[in-house]
Order: sequence, then C-alpha cells, then structure tokens
Amino acid sequence: MKSTVHDPLRETVVYDRCDVLVVGGGPAGVTAAVAAKNSGAERVVLMERCAYLGGMATGGQVLLIPFLSDPILNGGREQLVAGLMNEWVDRLRACPNGAFGPQKWEIGSKDPEVLAKYRSHGLFIRKERVMYGVNCDPEMLKAVLNDMTEAAGVVVYCNCLGCQAVVEDVKATGVIFESKEGRKAVMAQVIVDCTGDGDIFATAGAGYESASLTTSRTANTSLVFRLGGVSYERYTKGLRETPSAREKLREAVRIAGYDMQIISSNRDDVVWIDSLIPRDCMTITGLTDTAFITTRTINPLIRYLRENFPGLEGAYLYDFASQVGTRGSRRLKGVERFTMDDIGKHTGREDIIAVLPTVSGLQAYPRMEMPYGVLVPEKLDGLLVAGRCFSSSEEANQEANWIPHCIALGQAAGTAAAMAVKEGIQPREVEPKSLRGILLEQGVYL
Repeated sequence: MKSTVHDPLRETVVYDRCDVLVVGGGPAGVTAAVAAKNSGAERVVLMERCAYLGGMATGGQVLLIPFLSDPILNGGREQLVAGLMNEWVDRLRACPNGAFGPQKWEIGSKDPEVLAKYRSHGLFIRKERVMYGVNCDPEMLKAVLNDMTEAAGVVVYCNCLGCQAVVEDVKATGVIFESKEGRKAVMAQVIVDCTGDGDIFATAGAGYESASLTTSRTANTSLVFRLGGVSYERYTKGLRETPSAREKLREAVRIAGYDMQIISSNRDDVVWIDSLIPRDCMTITGLTDTAFITTRTINPLIRYLRENFPGLEGAYLYDFASQVGTRGSRRLKGVERFTMDDIGKHTGREDIIAVLPTVSGLQAYPRMEMPYGVLVPEKLDGLLVAGRCFSSSEEANQEANWIPHCIALGQAAGTAAAMAVKEGIQPREVEPKSLRGILLEQGVYL
C-alpha cells in the first residue's frame, strides 16, 4: 500500500490583495485588524477558519476576561489593558446580559460591600482589592466582534482556513487558504499571524519553539461546556458552608476523568466548566481525544452534581464549546524573547509596546513589559505575530497568553503593520518609539 499520494503543482487564484492581512479571528486577530484599519491601512482583511469571530473567547467559551488591572501600584486603580479592550467591554455592557464584572469606578476598591459582590468570582479580587475584568456572554460576543470589525471597515472572510504562506526572497507576501470556493490566495504588504499556533509563520520558514507539554497550564487542552438551571451564588455558598464539599468536588473530578473547575459566567443561572486534559493540541488525535473524553462522562457527571451540590439541583447541559480549547503550541523565535526573568521587572525601555498585569499579582512590580521584538521574527520579513504564539519561553508564555494579553499584543501588532505599510518599510524597521506614541494616542497604557 502506498504511504503517500502525489499532489501535483498547481496555479492558485489570487482572491484578494490588501495592505494588511490578519490570519486568525480570535482576540488578538480581531483587535489587530481593527487597530490596523484605525491606524490608516486602507484595505485590511481578516481571515478566520470558523463561521464566527472571537476564537477561544467565543467558540472556545473561555468567557472570563480578567487581569485588566493590577492590585498594588497606585492603589490598584489603574486599568492596564485598555485601548481597544475598552471597546470590547463597552459594547458587551451595552447588550442585555452581555457582561458581568466590576465597573471602572470599582477598580482597586477595598470597600467591603464592593468586595462582597465579587468575592465568589475568584479572579476579580487580588490582595483584597477589586481587579477590573468581565465575564462575557460568548454568543453575544460573536455579534459584538462582528459589529466592531464592520464599524472599522475591516473585510472579513469566514470559513477560510489559512494553510500556507507565500514567501518570496525571505519575505511573506501572501497566504494560501482553503474554502468552499476551493484553494485561493490573499496577497498582502504585511501579514499578522494571529492563528495562536503560528500556522502561517511556521509554513513561511520562520524559526519557532514547540510546546514541551510539561507546563501546568499550557500542556493541557479542554472542551468547555456550560450548565444551565443553576444558581452560582447558592453553589458557592454551599462550598463555604459544607465541610464535605471539597471532598465531593474531588469525586466529581474522578467521575469526569479529568481536572475540572466550575466557574461563574455572565449570569447566576449559568456556569461554565473548564478542564485540564493532558493532550497535544497540535495532533489530530489530541484534539479528538479531548472532545471524546469530555462527552464520554457528561451524563454521570451532571447527575452527580445535581445530587450533591446546592444550587446545581436543576443543572442541565446548556451547550458544548464549538471548538477545543488550546493553550500552548508553537512560539515564534523573535528578535526578542520574553522569559520568566522579565516578569515583574520595570525596565524603562523605549521599545515597550504593552504593559500587562501578572496573573498572581504578588510581585512588588506586578506587571509584564513586552518589547516590540517579541512580535517580530528573527529573519522573516513581511510578517508580525500577535496572540499566544509570541516569542517567549514556555514558562513565561503561560503567564502572558491570557485573552487580555492577546488583545493588547494584537493592538500593537495591527498598529505596527499599518505603520509599515504607510511608511513603505518592513515591520522590523518600524520605530518602537513612534509606535508607542500612536498606541498612547489610542488609549493604550504604557
């Protein structure tokens, strides 16, 4: 039996040409595309493999967008992830049940009444101060992101899987994609790889590191699902007041067959279940196993939760996420590499394009400063990276690849891409000081 088939060389039709092409419509990609358009790129194309935008935040149902502030410096009252992040939150808050979480005036609050509102919603409080963030409705967020890209004038192509970079003289000049219309290409002056897995820069020949599958968070996949018919407040009250509750949670994990956590959503009567399933998100079997492991025990798990936890007596399966949750894979080898030594370090450098809160908030300087070089390949021209595949060590990556962090890097990359187009230069030649000035004008915290 033959182990290969012959794929004949073929000419590929150019479907479109643009100034900036963003591949991957997740948090980084949507933000990069809107930022590029807002920064003066005339034609911006956003290519997405699914029928919706939002990636892990919508299709993956990772509906928690935390860590928008830090709990220490300046009384914990500074919002760090701002800029286009504000448009995300403002549009969500304008929708019925679109978002739940602290208001801006509550950032850094130590008021006992304010703390009590968010006490059971873990990531909204650090060091007895309120941290800014939201739980969002992932379905409403799909509509919000469509509205954002339309309002900005971004051209969106859904159900298009970017699968191969077009490279000429060590410069990425386009992307070949598969679609219902067949195999086609979009050519661009600058490409921003926001696929999360570095699918485009890998096929372009850029250097990268791969996940070792040893870190506590990014080595795991998940298939999130939601339960309706619950009361999250009654559930968390029962956890606090029932001595055997923690032991019962361990039994729920045993029944599920994977580590899991019940987390609040944008409303009291719906919760979401996140999980840690040790599978490789870069393999067919890893992604398939994740889905089947989750669905295999869903009915006995729900039955056990109904029988053992106040607030979950009426729980039923609300829905499964439409895509497997992935946390770490390829990471670019960039001009700069973000490592654990950079976490909590104030540098004062003039090439910092994002200042992000640390996850724990325990450092004396609980922030992470990202230099422009983590978005720029070592050698490949015509391309930038944003999202979780930025240049970093594996350990540092899992600290800095949360949804807000991806949004911040997306805004920087999209703005830089537009600058490169307008100035007729390569992305690596963009002057970071000038980029910082534009980002500050856009309301980015630096």
